[in-house]
Amino acid sequence: MYRTCIFCSADLGTNEAIAPFPIGRSLAFDGARGRLWAVCPKCARWNLAPIEERWEAVEEAERAFHESRLRVQSQNIGVCRLPDGTRLVRIGQALTGELAAWRYGSQLVRRRQQYLVAGAALGTAGAAAVGGLIALGVASGLWSFGHIFVNAWNERQARRVIHRIPAALSPIGREVAIRRWHVQGAQVGAADDGIELRLPDIDRKERRTDGWGRPRFGDDGVLVLPDRQARTVLGRAMVHVNRKGASHEHVRDAVGLLEDARGAEEYLREAGRRESVLGRRRGMEAKQLTPVGALALEMALHEEQERRALEGELAGLEAAWRAAEEIAAIADALPDGVPAPEPSRLIVPG
Repeated sequence: MYRTCIFCSADLGTNEAIAPFPIGRSLAFDGARGRLWAVCPKCARWNLAPIEERWEAVEEAERAFHESRLRVQSQNIGVCRLPDGTRLVRIGQALTGELAAWRYGSQLVRRRQQYLVAGAALGTAGAAAVGGLIALGVASGLWSFGHIFVNAWNERQARRVIHRIPAALSPIGREVAIRRWHVQGAQVGAADDGIELRLPDIDRKERRTDGWGRPRFGDDGVLVLPDRQARTVLGRAMVHVNRKGASHEHVRDAVGLLEDARGAEEYLREAGRRESVLGRRRGMEAKQLTPVGALALEMALHEEQERRALEGELAGLEAAWRAAEEIAAIADALPDGVPAPEPSRLIVPG
């Protein structure tokens, strides 16, 4: 079992309450479907446990949940805290929309709170700097200073790398560093096998902006990522697109979009058919994702990643079943009373 979050690489922590599965301070489980997740304490995403590590752990978690006195439970979701501080989330017969809203609501609302706190801290730092200039008698040019300060901060954030594609896997044969500012102009497209992601100005080393610091994109190389790579990059990109988080109301609206599309995969493909743009691009305003649409896209990518993991498990189980069935068929075809063969003997001449 992995010990770090597969989404943000944060340490999942450990617990002493669930002996068969000591990874994670917060665990979620669905006994009816035999699923177990370790919930990341940093990004609040659910990390699906490998199938061979679930069964005993799910039984142990079910028993611990029922024995716990510190628990709350609704018709579909239950939460308890064990004596060692481990939090258990028990999933019953939850509807897809209810479960998605419950899973994503906490992390997106928390992200919103973190964004507001960070913004307040940045504003305090800027005010302190301006106050220092005033104390020095430099009253003129304060607006220009504030403008420069904000632009410098935005430029630093925009240059951060969110994903690297090694040369061996790159569509253009060399390593590609995808930065936040590339995401601001990215466009989802439709492909025969699913979706694709188009990243503009991939050959430019510096981003271009207008007089207000907003990004401008040209034709300096468009990198087109195929379906699997597109989903990987989008999964990381949408965290930055939705960096401001969301209210519970917006989360419910986003879940409604997924339900209207009849599933995460269909919503992803529809976003590709609409050629949705993640950020603001001149001439493409009509294709820009709404804030709620961007939230739904992030949810859909997460749900689709988990669905593919489950499909991989099912394929492995089917292969194991077929191998066992072949052996069983051979054994059943043997006539009754056939003695077992004697073990081979080594005959030494002489």
